[in-house]
Amino acid sequence: MKVVDPGHAYALLMLDSTREAFLRFVKREGEGYPGNSGHYAGTNMQEVMRALIDRLKYLNDQIPDRRNHWIIGALRESISLLEERAAERHGRPFPKVPFEIETVPFCPKCGHIGCKGECHE
Repeated sequence: MKVVDPGHAYALLMLDSTREAFLRFVKREGEGYPGNSGHYAGTNMQEVMRALIDRLKYLNDQIPDRRNHWIIGALRESISLLEERAAERHGRPFPKVPFEIETVPFCPKCGHIGCKGECHE
């Protein structure tokens, strides 16, 4: 992994290739984003974790391993903690979510669960 833009953009090793994969998180500017200079579209950590959960479910279907369920649980807990943090930061309650938090719809503007579109873009 190489840091391209600290906290926001990364070049990742691709196996069986000489190329790199690029992972870019959203970068916003303004009062709520101290230290950021410049802005661009990107994903958030929750979306990456949803992909990791899906990948691990797929791998578990190929070769089951009891640890996969624990890893998925840890990823779900991580999503929940990130969403609770965001809800607190934005002054809104964090809703009860089902065990499979990765299936819960989220705001298309800010990417958070429980936001009803009253956020900024």
